[in-house]
Amino acid sequence: MPMAFLDGLKDFGFEKTRRALALLALSFFITMYGLSLVMVPPEMRPMFVGLMGCYLTAFVALASEWFWARWFASGLGWSGVLLSLMFTVLHGWLPFMGLYGGLHAVVVVALLGDKMSALYDMQEGWRGRYGMDEYGVARLRKMVTRSAASLPTLIVMALGPREIQGNVLVIGGVLGIAGVIGGLRLRTWGLFAMGAASIVLARSGPAPAWYETLAEGFTYSWSPPYASSLAAVLLAFAVLPFARPAIGFLLRRP
Repeated sequence: MPMAFLDGLKDFGFEKTRRALALLALSFFITMYGLSLVMVPPEMRPMFVGLMGCYLTAFVALASEWFWARWFASGLGWSGVLLSLMFTVLHGWLPFMGLYGGLHAVVVVALLGDKMSALYDMQEGWRGRYGMDEYGVARLRKMVTRSAASLPTLIVMALGPREIQGNVLVIGGVLGIAGVIGGLRLRTWGLFAMGAASIVLARSGPAPAWYETLAEGFTYSWSPPYASSLAAVLLAFAVLPFARPAIGFLLRRP
């Protein structure tokens, strides 16, 4: 049944309407993180500014029809779905986290399908400019989507309170964010930064759980050991599609 649903989306129309739904869901998180700035302690504001900027980037990119926008927004969508599922498994059901995961799922589902792809990654202009064939586009799609899925976690690690995060998580978060930015700019150093961040986060070891208040009456738990491991795996899989071509290129050099 799920596969039949996904196959049906390939030829499903209403791409402009579905894009509007994705933009509406993204605008909710932009507003939520923006309003949180007046309610959280000063040491946590950089983290919420980073999260708001992350979703604002996806919003602007989708609205502007940048070729990588669908991949990037879908990655953010998967980040919220995975976080909501992880929270529910570890701590039980919470309505807000259900809403959080559900709105991210809206972004993922709304951007599926070939007709939606035609608005973004199937544009001929950018493929010709960068000399991309179908295999290159597929590798780039995997890299952008998987790295974007790790980005909110990386922002929390890089910009969260230093006394809680620890230096290793901060370094891993900064490397990961730099890698995602480099990857979106199609820079080779972005792949190296993501690979280094994956190694750092995989070796970060356990850290105590900590709690943040997002709004009055709502507190959720974020467990850095699980979050850092998830980010490490996502970054490793983001780099993986380029590993074989890179190794082949190096072996062919005289």
